[in-house]
Amino acid sequence: MPSIPTPHAGRSEADDANFSASPVPSSVRLGRWQVTMSYWSLLSAMVWLFYGALAASLYGTRNAIMAIILSAVVYSVINIFTTRLGIRLGLNSTLLTKTIFGKWGSALTALLLAATTLYYAVFESSTLATAFHLYFGAGDIRIWYAVVVLAMMPLMLGSVQSWMGKLNGILLPFYVIGLAAAVIAAYVKFGGDSAWLDSAGIVPDVARSLPGWLLSMILYLGLFVNMPATIDFARFAKIEDEKFHERVTFGWVFYIGLFVVNGIAGIYLVQSVLPNEPASEVGVVQAILASIGFFGLLFIVVSQTRVNSVNYYLSTTNLERILSTFSSIRLARIFWVSAVSVVVFLLMLTNVFHYLQTALNWQGVLVVGWVGVVLTHFALNVRDRRFGPVIDDAQLPTVGIGLFAWIVPSLIGIYLLESDSVPALLNQSAQLIVLVLAVVSYVVAHFLTRRDRSGADGGPVGREVSGDGLSTAPQM
Repeated sequence: MPSIPTPHAGRSEADDANFSASPVPSSVRLGRWQVTMSYWSLLSAMVWLFYGALAASLYGTRNAIMAIILSAVVYSVINIFTTRLGIRLGLNSTLLTKTIFGKWGSALTALLLAATTLYYAVFESSTLATAFHLYFGAGDIRIWYAVVVLAMMPLMLGSVQSWMGKLNGILLPFYVIGLAAAVIAAYVKFGGDSAWLDSAGIVPDVARSLPGWLLSMILYLGLFVNMPATIDFARFAKIEDEKFHERVTFGWVFYIGLFVVNGIAGIYLVQSVLPNEPASEVGVVQAILASIGFFGLLFIVVSQTRVNSVNYYLSTTNLERILSTFSSIRLARIFWVSAVSVVVFLLMLTNVFHYLQTALNWQGVLVVGWVGVVLTHFALNVRDRRFGPVIDDAQLPTVGIGLFAWIVPSLIGIYLLESDSVPALLNQSAQLIVLVLAVVSYVVAHFLTRRDRSGADGGPVGREVSGDGLSTAPQM
């Protein structure tokens, strides 16, 4: 593992480690398996099991499985593009969007990713605390919240460049073995018939404005937060490993495990162990504990340790980026980890499971709009794909045209989700509507302002760098 040099005098240790204000130079790019094992921490989140169980509970098992497979295909295809952006340009998701959203508007990218991953840290930590509480059957749940947060803190101080990959590489086999053991034990203990496949879901056909498989896919659109996360990790990868990472680390191999294996396992566990109860995060924990007991508790500990290393890393680094946008103050990583831990604990006290679906829906709308605008921008701008977007604040507006193409559709999406007066079709397809509106809005804004931009630019604004930063690469 290479050590991290100091590329610019006067920069803080936090900036050097996370490259929050500059591209990751080729001299410190990481080996393929270190990047893979760091990012694959996401594989072990309980939320993937929950999403599968939730989709099946709402719209039926067969519809959910079809949606899971199709979602894996869609995510894999999109991530070919986001992986190339991250690797070839070496920029984090905030820097990558400065041209689109403006020097201050891009801070909302960091805020979105920080808030989303912090919420997932709350979600996953609450799962672990609930597992302890259910297994031991004693103690105030708030005490278990505190135990989990305090135990996690020392483990969350690592980074992609240090030991995150090693930690998660060691724990990955235990997660795979634990998940397989839970499914096998559930089959032995609770019957091996095919009843779980025949569940029709609690939402009747007359209440479905679209086919069940499509509604399940729309549910999975809410997980588009993986796209900016892909960029933030891919920037550490070497150019020569691009094809590997497109297929394995961030591509179809990853999504088979993330969505297909985890999703179907979650469906089977909940439908087999708790067939008469609606899917819930607590239900997934109960099913695992009922299947393999103490080993189920260890399995949940391993899974939450792995996934929270990513949640804490992304939330802390993005909070650093927000501060650096508006201030020259630089704080040590231990401060950010401590601050995130305090916020996680306070939010855990609100009982995150009570507002789970609302939070996931709102986050889904915002991140879908972000992905639509960003992918459209780079699809329309060959120059930015090849040379990299402008990241110098002196050359950027405070707010870019892309911000309106992101925020306005997102607000419309939230209204569609929360209003009781909108038709069911619009309510149930809000994320899809936001995606279409964001793409169309940005295309219109792009062509309306093209003449002004070309007159001001006068030529390539980026640069191709071969040895010490961005890497010269073929066009995408």
